[in-house]
Amino acid sequence: MLQLLGAYRNAEGQPRQRVIVSLGNADIPKKDHLLIAEMVERRLYGYRDLFEHRLSKRVQQWVDSIVKRIDLGGRWRPLLQRGKTSNPSETLQEDDVVDGVFINHVGHTDTSSLGPSLLGLHVWKQLGMPELLQQVGFNPAQHAAAAANVINRLVEPVSEHALVEWIPTSALPELLGARLAASGRDRFYRVSDKLLEHQDRIEKHLRTLQKRLLNLDRTILLYDLTNFYFEGTARANPKAHRGRSKEKRNDCPQVVVGMVFDREGFELAHRIFEGNRNDSKTLVEMVEVLQAIVQEEGELQLSAKPLVIVDAGVATKKNLKKLRECHFDYLVNDTRRSRSKYQAEFSKGEGFETLSCKDKKTHVEVKRIQDPQSTFVEGGKEVRDWLILCKSEARREKETAILSKAEERLRADLGKLAKRVEEGRLTDPEKIQRAIGRLQCAHFRAHRFYTIKLEKVSEDRANKVRHKVVWYRDDEKHEDNGELLGCYVLRTSRDDLSAQELWHLYITLTRAEDGFRELKSNLGLRPVHHQKEWRVDAHVFITVLAYHLQHFILHTLRSLGDTRSWSTLKRVLETHSYDTVIVPTNCGEVYRIRKAGIPGEAQKEIYRNFGIEWQELPKTKTVIRQKTTATL
Repeated sequence: MLQLLGAYRNAEGQPRQRVIVSLGNADIPKKDHLLIAEMVERRLYGYRDLFEHRLSKRVQQWVDSIVKRIDLGGRWRPLLQRGKTSNPSETLQEDDVVDGVFINHVGHTDTSSLGPSLLGLHVWKQLGMPELLQQVGFNPAQHAAAAANVINRLVEPVSEHALVEWIPTSALPELLGARLAASGRDRFYRVSDKLLEHQDRIEKHLRTLQKRLLNLDRTILLYDLTNFYFEGTARANPKAHRGRSKEKRNDCPQVVVGMVFDREGFELAHRIFEGNRNDSKTLVEMVEVLQAIVQEEGELQLSAKPLVIVDAGVATKKNLKKLRECHFDYLVNDTRRSRSKYQAEFSKGEGFETLSCKDKKTHVEVKRIQDPQSTFVEGGKEVRDWLILCKSEARREKETAILSKAEERLRADLGKLAKRVEEGRLTDPEKIQRAIGRLQCAHFRAHRFYTIKLEKVSEDRANKVRHKVVWYRDDEKHEDNGELLGCYVLRTSRDDLSAQELWHLYITLTRAEDGFRELKSNLGLRPVHHQKEWRVDAHVFITVLAYHLQHFILHTLRSLGDTRSWSTLKRVLETHSYDTVIVPTNCGEVYRIRKAGIPGEAQKEIYRNFGIEWQELPKTKTVIRQKTTATL
């Protein structure tokens, strides 16, 4: 146990030592002990050292950290010593003094960003996390570490390994207790594991409390998936496999995350699957989770069957049948290939109604018909799916541009291949055919409209055959496909909703996509440096908890008309900080005051919206009268 000691004399004038701050098992080389103690002492008394910048970076970091922890603790009370001592105010000019304070020498140090962490911790408490963690066996130190881990993921995501260095630069030690600054890396790994042990209990608590606080509609459930890859081999994780990566990194092992959201984008449950698991094969397991949510939790009992909204990759016939058997309705997007089955209906143009969209630039037409090809037996009678045929002008423009670019790239590559063959650089017919096959695979979107042939041109005296590559486009097929650009088909088991209502419901699936985008970009879901399975699962769960805080914040502000993003809110709040203010006086006393600054009006407005009393934040004060001697 390493401690910083201060020497003093007691009432009888006898020399004594007392602990100024405990450093735990700090990894400070013994040769640096005296130097660091001296630099800490000079910093506390306000002495300037012209050569401090020459110290090693590691020594400077320890000095900064120790001084901040002394200020944070607020227990250091230097006593008067006998004899002559150096007075830091002797060099100051009298005209600097106002009411006994040397105003030109008032300064501040150890600035720590407060705003985002303060808001995150307030919502953490508002969601009842301290009480819940206490119920499942977390002690105060473990709760502080858990809160720090999740709030870091919300504010400035770093790995658990780097979390120890980040915490002293934040205001969390002031908000969660000074001992947090002395936490070692192992504590955060252990608390991550402990959070994962209680994942189901925590998710149940959050979805129940959020529904009660915000009166959320849980009749609509969104299910979507994403994946993320590992930089290493991840051999210790049985779930890590190579698969189809959404990030185009099929060369790396990955895992798949499936998540259920409500229509407002709040997470209800999630599961982690093998990286090579097909999207459609994850739904069966998630249906069991959904059944447990609906059946076991009184607050989530629903008056009607929940409507599950999924994307085309999950909506297989087997999965739709499973949803019906488990008493769920569904709304899905059929695959793009299936829309050609309904080309005649799209071409008629009759029966389509134009939607009223919030975005007036969006022009969408929808038509509701019964699917003649799908039949299910439910309650002893045959039932059919309903289809919503959709035509979107914006989607048509996008698909037209994508197809045009794809055709340009295909024709350019065909031209290069034809030139190689014409110039005699590629003469073997088998090799030419393989090259054509590779082009067709590379340009899967456009090659179906083109016929590519290898034709014989001539034969010379040495019986050497010359070839050429020719191609032409099937304009009729291309025109038929053009009629379907911008068209898509939604499928549902609900027969009581209009086409317009169903289309608006399907658009809510973008909430799930937005949720995954936040998890991956702003909340540090990737990259993942862990190799062990449970550590990866814990990493995902901590990110999900951070998402709960973020989404609660944004939803609350949206209800008040504030539509700013989390990144914008962070920029506004991060300038509100904790500082150590140094106030020298002409009576030989120096005041070191650790307190939060006064927030700006924009910051106060955010705090008011959440009921945050920033005036009641902790503060400490140390009065330095005369010099003591510190030893490490």
